Amino acid sequence: MSSLKCSFCGYGIHYHGEPESIEHYFCDLSKWHDLEKENLPSGRIEVEHDYPLTESWKCARCGSFSVFSDYVNVSGVYIPKEEFSSEPMQAPFEFGPFWDDHLWFDIAEIDIPTSEILTKFPQNLWLAKNEDEMRIYKDKARTKCVGQFRRFHMPDRITVQTMSLKAFKKILVTWDDIEFKYNGIYYNFIKESLIEGRIKIDVWRGYNQDYSCYSIIVNNGDDFVENLINAKIFDDGKSIAEAQKEILL
Repeated sequence: MSSLKCSFCGYGIHYHGEPESIEHYFCDLSKWHDLEKENLPSGRIEVEHDYPLTESWKCARCGSFSVFSDYVNVSGVYIPKEEFSSEPMQAPFEFGPFWDDHLWFDIAEIDIPTSEILTKFPQNLWLAKNEDEMRIYKDKARTKCVGQFRRFHMPDRITVQTMSLKAFKKILVTWDDIEFKYNGIYYNFIKESLIEGRIKIDVWRGYNQDYSCYSIIVNNGDDFVENLINAKIFDDGKSIAEAQKEILL
């Protein structure tokens, strides 16, 4: 099983087909037109053309894309923008069809000629990217934008603060088990049970034999994340909101 640690949120991205849409392929439209002219069976495209398809992996937790330069090394990470911009992308940028792995494998399995792929498999995702941002569209005319991402530049310390508390809250909406370091100590928060409208969370502190565990109770509901962010969850009496700079992801 191939694995990658998300550069943005630290989540493990494991390529084994589940959950769906981890792996994506992109081809610049000019390169795709060259492939159409040569009319190769799709199953031979990667071998014959020295990887004209750019591979990327999508993090199932934070939604960022890790883009590979050579199917081994990550050349860039693009993280979701919290608010879309109506401004056009700055040139120069690459633009072309964008497939998830399941659709691409369906195409490659039947050795369909490249000149027929976009006709027989109507393209529903198009991607534009440059060194600063990436956008996903539902149409070739780039009028229906469904995703905008900015290039992530790695800071020295990835903390809740550098990630933005708003982005971290989005992760907490669906989590069951989350790990990070606080003041140099490993913490693992695990949702344990629901108790009369409240949630019990086990907090594991430390590694191997040198660990301890204690529990806290947080009110559930629409404001669960806010309650968790502000709960005195650390053993020094601080909350996540109060300790943003010290929480390493």
